[in-house]
Amino acid sequence: MAADLLLVFPYFFDGRSKHWQFPPLGLAYIASYVRSRGYRVKVLDCTFLDKQEAVSLIGRERARVVGVYSMLSMVSSAKELAAAARDSCEAVIAGGPMPSSYPAMFLKDFDVVVQGEGEISVAELLDKMDGRSEPHLDGVKGLWLSTRMNGGRVSFTGGRPLVKDLDEFPFPARDLFDHSAYQSYYRRNFGYTMTSMVASRGCPFSCDFCWRPDYGRVYRVRSPENIVQEMEEVRNKWGYERIWFADELFIASKKHIIKLCEEIVKQRVDVLWECLSRVDLFDAEVANAMKKAGCYKVIFGLESGDDHVLSNLMNKKIKTSQSISAVKTAKKAGMQVGAFFILGYPGENNQTMLKTIRLASTLPLDYFSMTVPYPLPGTGLYEKVQDRMEAFEWEKPMHGWDHKLLFKHDFSLEKLRYGMWKAKTQSKLRKKLGPFYVLLKPYEIYTDLKFKRMN
Repeated sequence: MAADLLLVFPYFFDGRSKHWQFPPLGLAYIASYVRSRGYRVKVLDCTFLDKQEAVSLIGRERARVVGVYSMLSMVSSAKELAAAARDSCEAVIAGGPMPSSYPAMFLKDFDVVVQGEGEISVAELLDKMDGRSEPHLDGVKGLWLSTRMNGGRVSFTGGRPLVKDLDEFPFPARDLFDHSAYQSYYRRNFGYTMTSMVASRGCPFSCDFCWRPDYGRVYRVRSPENIVQEMEEVRNKWGYERIWFADELFIASKKHIIKLCEEIVKQRVDVLWECLSRVDLFDAEVANAMKKAGCYKVIFGLESGDDHVLSNLMNKKIKTSQSISAVKTAKKAGMQVGAFFILGYPGENNQTMLKTIRLASTLPLDYFSMTVPYPLPGTGLYEKVQDRMEAFEWEKPMHGWDHKLLFKHDFSLEKLRYGMWKAKTQSKLRKKLGPFYVLLKPYEIYTDLKFKRMN
């Protein structure tokens, strides 16, 4: 029997490099909620498919409603698969970060755009189409209706309030994913299996480069008991050895994170996990509690080695001294530490960029990623450079250095790539040579000068 709803994740992994791959949890949450209302739901995860296979499967399923997710790197694929679904379903709907931010961009190719959190909106949309309630879609909050669905005109039904109690949602419908494909990918490339979880939604901070069209700035957490129950399911039912908490802000409340760690220890959950954290919310008490509860790695968004850039350009509201302290605290607790950096933020100069390169290469990091600035729609960064944009759709780099500038920059891409290479090289040499690295100080000075002379 055909599904009432087919949810499509239009990401096609090309195998070029070893990136983390995770099932689309947002679609899995929609699937589980809609299924709890009695509808037949399927998920088409295109990660390990090619496009022709996906088109064929969509046509074969002939679902009543097809929902397609889209983020910045998936716009073209989302529209192509929507076109493939057009003749075999009653409605094609779009959701995810890009449709939420730019609904008009999708209303030509889709019948409906779901803006913001989608679980309740999609369920109520199906109720209308199924005759369970009045058929007028304008009663469903959070929808943009195309001319085809609304008598020849585009309309918005009004904002959908954010869900306050996240424990009300059932766990994501992981049974709709091909776990064998994900697990074999991880074993082959990393030597272990890992999948993702989300313990909270939203972020109260306003970093200049950050984009949050789905979950907003209102920070909401699941209860420790609810989180731990899902962790047990991921480990014992689905067989994953590690969990990546994909929250925008995993640590916002010290009290909450310590309670969560205590619950993990109490329930003896045998799974390792890692997460993101802000440096100003991380201290020794939190670090030790997390380590005891199975956290083996924490990743910080350090972004820059210059305080002016952090506060005035990026609106990150942290200091370099806090970055150094947080990294050392995590290492002392016995955790691996990763970090993210951005090189060449609008308004930077040679000195601020060299400070970032120096910080990244001198901190005791197990891993760091350094990128050029990517102006995501709806961010302060995008507003600063929108008149200089040269490309729109972002593509994940194949390696750590083959980034592409989407806007006309004050510095050349070659200069920024050289800076990233310099940071990585200095970091590797410091780790390899230890105290003997001092012998290479003339080399560091030479590459500093070369970096400054580049356009």
